[in-house]
Amino acid sequence: MTLTFLGTRGEIEARTRRHRMHTSLLVSYRVAHVMIDCGLDWLGKFERLRPSAIVLTHAHPDHASGLRHGSPCPVHAPQKTWQTLQNCTIQDRHLIKERTPTKICGITFEAFPVEHSILAPAVGYRISAACRAQSSPIAARKLSMATNAKSQRSSAASPPSAVLKCGSPMME
Repeated sequence: MTLTFLGTRGEIEARTRRHRMHTSLLVSYRVAHVMIDCGLDWLGKFERLRPSAIVLTHAHPDHASGLRHGSPCPVHAPQKTWQTLQNCTIQDRHLIKERTPTKICGITFEAFPVEHSILAPAVGYRISAACRAQSSPIAARKLSMATNAKSQRSSAASPPSAVLKCGSPMME
C-alpha cells in the first residue's frame, strides 16, 4: 500500500510550493487508486489522476467542493456528509457507515467520528489491505495505518503498513 499526499493546504489563502493544493491523499494498492478528499483546488484536475474511487471525510469546501460538477468514479462518504452534499451532481454515491469496515477497490476503510466542526461532522479512517506475507503464503497479514513503527521494525517478515510519499509527480 502506498500513501501519496497530493495536497496539504487547508482552507487558507496562503499558498506555498509545498502547500498549494487542498488536502487530499491517494491510497494505492495493487491496481486501485482511491483518493481521500477532493477540495475546490481539485475541480477539473483530479480526473487526470484517474482515481478508482473517492472517499470523503467531511463536506467542507477544502475537502469536497472539487466534486461540485460530479465525479468520473464512485464516491463514498458518511451519511452526514451526503446530507450536506445533497445538491452535488454525483451519480455513483455510496454510504460509509461509522465503525463498520467497508471494502472499496480491495482496500478496507473504517470510519471513526472525529471532532472537527459542528456544521460539517467529520470522520477519520483506519485503512488496511490484506496481503500475503512472504515467509508464509498461507497466512494473510493486514497492512494497517494503525500499526506502530516499532512493531514494523521488529518484524522483518511483516510488510510495512504503508509507504509515505510527499508531493505528487502527477501534479507537478
